[in-house]
Amino acid sequence: MGEGGKPDGVAIVTGAAGGMGSQCARLLVEDGWKELLLCDLDEGRLENVAAPLRECGATVDILAGEVTAPDFMDRMIAKLGGRGIGAVIHTAGVAPQMAEKDRILAINLDATIALVDAVRPHVTQGSAVLLYASTASYFPVTAELESLFEQPIPPEGSSALEQQVPDSMAAYLLSKRAVRHLAKREAKSFGECGSRLLTISPGLVDTVMTQGDINENTQYMLDGAAIPRKGRPDELAAVSVFLVSPKASFMAGCDVVVDGGELAGMGI
Repeated sequence: MGEGGKPDGVAIVTGAAGGMGSQCARLLVEDGWKELLLCDLDEGRLENVAAPLRECGATVDILAGEVTAPDFMDRMIAKLGGRGIGAVIHTAGVAPQMAEKDRILAINLDATIALVDAVRPHVTQGSAVLLYASTASYFPVTAELESLFEQPIPPEGSSALEQQVPDSMAAYLLSKRAVRHLAKREAKSFGECGSRLLTISPGLVDTVMTQGDINENTQYMLDGAAIPRKGRPDELAAVSVFLVSPKASFMAGCDVVVDGGELAGMGI
């Protein structure tokens, strides 16, 4: 184990320039992580997140690129420079209103599978890998689609399933459902490496991406919730940082719902 009881190795955050990812990076440093690798699309925005963390004494590397690029995972591992991986918080993803169904499946699902495969050989003893799913993954779907996305994805990726997915919303909730089942299937293999693999399912969260995104359905979810508001990125980040810390050392292969009671209010 490293300094302060943290696992040896680097903490990787994907989607690190976004509202959720940047808060995760900040709280990781506050929690005592000394080495970070921040990944996202835009180098300038990544530098804006990294600069204040470096001022706090952390060693922060950045990697700009598209997570679906064929060489992205290799570039990410190369950035480690031979260091192991102590934690991963994988927030990178797109919402239904942001892309067509094929793009949603590629980013939310295919890239997540690629990341899991890429980091497994490099995780250190006591490490943890946290994948972002969504409460949307609990929404009801047809039995056919449910069965399709609970199984391992074909080697050619989600493109083999795309024709059976009707639209972007279905692609989103099915991709996130598949991420949950991925973590359940692969948790054992990570455990054999001395690591933990699990997921977190946020409810509605107030980020730049979702500002103004209140419609009849989302308002219904908020009205029925025990805490009738959107979550804050720092609230999700606090849970995320806990889940990759040694304090959560007996949590693996599970999903942690952080939604203010939205699903409970919907009877799910």
